[in-house]
Amino acid sequence: MKSNRYFIYEILYGIYENRDYSNLVLRKKLDLLDVKQRPFVTQIVYGTLENYRYVRYCWELFARKKVNKKIQVVLDMSVYQLLFMDKKDDFAIVHDAVEIVKQELSNQQAAFVNALLRNVIQQGKRELPKDEWERLAIETSYPTWLVFMWKAQYGEDTCRKICRNMLSPRKSSARVNTLKITRKELLEKDSSFEAAIRSNDGVYLKKGTMVQNPWFQKGYLQIQDEASQLVVEMLDVKEGDMVLDVCSAPGTKAFHMAEKMNNKGKIVCFDLHQHRVDLIRLGAKKLGITIVSAQQKDASCLSDVEDASFDKVLCDVPCSGYGTLSGKSDIKIHMESSDMDTLIPLQAQILKEASKKVKVGGYLVYSTCTLNKKENQKQIEKFLLESDYYVCEEQETIFPFILQSHGFFMAKLKRVK
Repeated sequence: MKSNRYFIYEILYGIYENRDYSNLVLRKKLDLLDVKQRPFVTQIVYGTLENYRYVRYCWELFARKKVNKKIQVVLDMSVYQLLFMDKKDDFAIVHDAVEIVKQELSNQQAAFVNALLRNVIQQGKRELPKDEWERLAIETSYPTWLVFMWKAQYGEDTCRKICRNMLSPRKSSARVNTLKITRKELLEKDSSFEAAIRSNDGVYLKKGTMVQNPWFQKGYLQIQDEASQLVVEMLDVKEGDMVLDVCSAPGTKAFHMAEKMNNKGKIVCFDLHQHRVDLIRLGAKKLGITIVSAQQKDASCLSDVEDASFDKVLCDVPCSGYGTLSGKSDIKIHMESSDMDTLIPLQAQILKEASKKVKVGGYLVYSTCTLNKKENQKQIEKFLLESDYYVCEEQETIFPFILQSHGFFMAKLKRVK
């Protein structure tokens, strides 16, 4: 029988090597474990990912040669436990690490891991670099290039706040399905919820998990970050509107719009992949929404969609996701500065195509869940320079430390001719 730590190793190796999504693979693996074991496994998986760079900085000092990828995973998770967990058993941590390496590789490699981990125990947390920004990057486990980008784009103080805040735990956030219940009614019926800070329909669960909450299971709630909810509030849809959501899956914002429209009007949703289109349809059914029509379509090529046929268009484009790192730590271990090289022209093309579909006098909201001016403000500036059909009425960057949410950018554009 596999130990809990062997389970953790398998989960992390899948995330590292196969780019598995941490939340999906963890959910699947946890079903195989006893309920009492799940918190332990969850803590180590997410803790290792969250502190990925820091724990590696601590053990790399003792590795004089290139380390096998499987050993890297074992060392990362073991050093996280040795340096960060309150209740730990050094002997058990080292023993299990050695046993995993014996099974996966060899006794010789296991001896190397044993010696290295004992050095880490003796050393404790390694002294950080003297340079403030390199120190901040390692301490918060972000790539140095990303920290310097945030510093250059948003200033030193905001950069520090972003880095440190995204390590803080987040409360469970959701949006009330106003087709079934108002937020006021929910708060009166159940004191375990509290109102969101800015979103008119948002709530936070004080304790427990939203997925297991009966209100969520019955379709009265949809899990959604508060900052994400503000995108739809900016678009300000009305009953009877014709709305286009060009990058819709899994449909969270489309459903929010349908609720704002009292399920009257029409919302056309596009997504590139059919299995994600199916998610939109399933989600709409669960929430009791009937005005959403979902179909497979590439948002960068909308020539077969009638121009100037929609009152409102939502353009929530694919992005680097730098605003969501507090909830998606697996992004940390894969991100490269070159990721945006293909995203930026794609975003510009989607915005250009979507803009043609708005009626004169109608509105388009462009949004991302990233903190990167090249994908946000610069995209809007470039679009407005190339098109005199639009004016920007408002735009906002929501930093994670403002609402204790994800980082988001949104811009509201009005078509004037």
